[in-house]
Amino acid sequence: MTTSVRRTWRANQERLGTIAGQSVMHAILIAVSFAAIMPFVWMTLASFKPYAEIVSSRALLPKVWTLGNYAQIIDRVGFLAAFRNSIAIAVPVTFMTVLTSTAVGFVFAKYHFWRKDLFFTILLCTMMVPFTVVLIPLYVTIADMRLVNTLWGIIITGLFSTFGIFMLRQSIEGIPNDYIDAARIDGASEAWIFTQVIVPLSMPAISALAIFVFLGNWDSFMWPSVVLKSPNVQTLPLILAGLRSLWWERYDMWTAGSMLTVVPVMILYAVASKQFIRGIAMAGLKG
Repeated sequence: MTTSVRRTWRANQERLGTIAGQSVMHAILIAVSFAAIMPFVWMTLASFKPYAEIVSSRALLPKVWTLGNYAQIIDRVGFLAAFRNSIAIAVPVTFMTVLTSTAVGFVFAKYHFWRKDLFFTILLCTMMVPFTVVLIPLYVTIADMRLVNTLWGIIITGLFSTFGIFMLRQSIEGIPNDYIDAARIDGASEAWIFTQVIVPLSMPAISALAIFVFLGNWDSFMWPSVVLKSPNVQTLPLILAGLRSLWWERYDMWTAGSMLTVVPVMILYAVASKQFIRGIAMAGLKG
């Protein structure tokens, strides 16, 4: 066997090995993706099935399509009020968390002051404290402020995010100092630099943080279940949890309620998916 033939044979073997390895990886990814998406597909289709069909048929597609499940859950359990309450909490908390995280992240990234690294380390250490540890002191503080059983009791406690500060600080550190120095030489104020330079250049990280915060508040259960007691101020997770005690086996109601809860988050992610992926990649690379 000549040298050229051996090289060709080895190249073919390497190519076949690469194709085989990629085929195995693709098969694994397809299987994992299928296992992850199938519960959502079942929930979506089951939300259009009558209750009798859900418990009696194993078919994936509905035999009888109906919107009655959505009409029942909206009419019976105050779903629209809970939807408004969730929006009233998630939107302002997301806006203020993004604002405070970007501002504080800018300070830690581009300003120099005494013991900056120590303060930032202490701030990061608060991420290691479980929420259950501060649950009772936080509730006592909210009770002293007379905000129990109000939406403000949830909003005020969510205006600050240590993770958000860390994420934005990592992103803003990658912005060249030349931009900031040039703006200061031209006489720009710090507020102008923040709004016209830092915020636009940090939009990928800001978008990613906004999705994280919105999703976290939209799906939050523990803290709202402690603060919010009256039905008229409860959020979607609390309403959905209450369905279990009202209708133990009404899977049609559960699936319809879950779909109405998930759809807004899916729309938000679809709109900001590119910025979200870029923000995660940038924050990870600059860590």
